[in-house]
Amino acid sequence: MKYQDLPIKYFTMEKYRVISTQKQTALVVNTENGEKQACFFSRKRKPICGDYVEIQANENEYVIASIIDQKNVFARANHKGQRQNIAANVDNQIIVVAVKPEPTRDLINRYLIAAHLCKMRPIIVFNKYDVDEEFFKKTEELYKSLGYITLNTSTKTNHCFKELTDLMHGKTSIFVGMSGVGKSSISEIILKHPLKTGEISKKTGKGSHVTSVTHMYRIPGSDGFLIDSPGVWEYGLWKMDEHEIAAGFPEIYEQLGHCKFSNCTHTHEPVCGIKIAVEENKINPLRYESYLRIIDSMKYWD
Repeated sequence: MKYQDLPIKYFTMEKYRVISTQKQTALVVNTENGEKQACFFSRKRKPICGDYVEIQANENEYVIASIIDQKNVFARANHKGQRQNIAANVDNQIIVVAVKPEPTRDLINRYLIAAHLCKMRPIIVFNKYDVDEEFFKKTEELYKSLGYITLNTSTKTNHCFKELTDLMHGKTSIFVGMSGVGKSSISEIILKHPLKTGEISKKTGKGSHVTSVTHMYRIPGSDGFLIDSPGVWEYGLWKMDEHEIAAGFPEIYEQLGHCKFSNCTHTHEPVCGIKIAVEENKINPLRYESYLRIIDSMKYWD
């Protein structure tokens, strides 16, 4: 019997959640008792990791009958610059960077733009703290001054892991960052079971891709979930305009409305309130320069 022909028998209430998806099936978990079940889904009803779903069953075959309205969706750009949805109903976006491999220049800011647009709480984790305690000192001070939550972690000493797990309690969190920065190693400590970890290439200095499918895990002893997403060398923002990008820079967003032109992009126009704020040190020049570079990067999608 094909799944389209199954008689209607629904398991409702928002207790089933998608752990991961393949081409035609999704692995779901009963959030009340932890039981897992593989379910078919149709092309018109394709879920993503983190979705709450209703399932339909007949004997030993299960189908996703409906997807509950999503609170939010974490996304990134595909190879065409279009928005690609990765995970749904995410509370915390945990940005993991490390001393090695060193993050690219605007990587953190790109993730922060996504966090603001996708309505997630960003948490910046500076991992491998024990390798060089001074490496991220100025960077951390900058983001702390902007009101962001920052942590220094070490998987060797478990430094700041209690603070991290407290922030994840009762929440759904997604780990994002380049491969090799220690996302999987941090996950092992939080989840209390081993995951495959990638080694950093001696030739390139970059990590190897380990996680190929976005996967959600229940955190032991906590009413929370952790989502592990595939590693990327450079986080790609989908095609967006200057105003959407500015919304991802709170200090720039707060200064809007003081420009001569209502459609000011804050890049080249005269009497720009944002550029004046930079000159008056109300906006950090490094952040403004990053804003300009990210805007300029959008031309590649054209």
